[in-house]
Amino acid sequence: MALATKRRRKVQVTHEEMTAALGTPNTNQAVRRLRALAHIPQAHLKSLADKALNENWGNDLYVLEKYLAIHIAWSIEQQRYSTSDNQLFVTAGHLQTRYGTPLYMVFEKNENTGKQPLYCVHCGSDISAPELPWAPDIPEPPEIPRGVEIIMLHEHILRENADRVPFLGQTPPVSQMCAVSGAIQWALNRGLEIPYWYYGGMNYLVPLYMQNRENITLAPDLIAPIQVNPDSLIVR
Repeated sequence: MALATKRRRKVQVTHEEMTAALGTPNTNQAVRRLRALAHIPQAHLKSLADKALNENWGNDLYVLEKYLAIHIAWSIEQQRYSTSDNQLFVTAGHLQTRYGTPLYMVFEKNENTGKQPLYCVHCGSDISAPELPWAPDIPEPPEIPRGVEIIMLHEHILRENADRVPFLGQTPPVSQMCAVSGAIQWALNRGLEIPYWYYGGMNYLVPLYMQNRENITLAPDLIAPIQVNPDSLIVR
């Protein structure tokens, strides 16, 4: 009887409260934003990983949690969620089962005062919702202007990865930066850049092949994070 009474309790978390809990998207602390919005028990993360197409989700499923952190925030901000009297429903990003069925997450109001507004009670494809939510849009990355200057803000991309590019160890700094710029341009000309979400916006990761370009399916020597400006590309 007590359970039935609890199930009839209406969700009291408003859209404004959820966006306030998330805070600004202009941060690289995506998981911290999610944990401020909702508590997702580890058992539910494990269940979601088991039901989704096979992926390497890292230690303690941290990669999965970060994936969800970004996509759940998009779902809330884009209002791509649905509700019932006592529950809120979002897609688990764009994750699907091996049969192509979307995976969903079900939240209820967190009854622990002073904690996150939401508490995850179920993950799976088998949810009972008045209206199924749909996945959030992935923001479009900016168009890369061709022929603009490539600027390296710092030489840390080489200094912090010296063990991966020992052949540049005795090369003057200016020549090192020219080598990186040339590798970036080569990769961009072949469309090898990968869009990624960083500090509230879409930018790119560019693989740098500086020794061997015969087989680009192999791991690159370095990865360069690129910020697109109207008149330049900034290596962060």
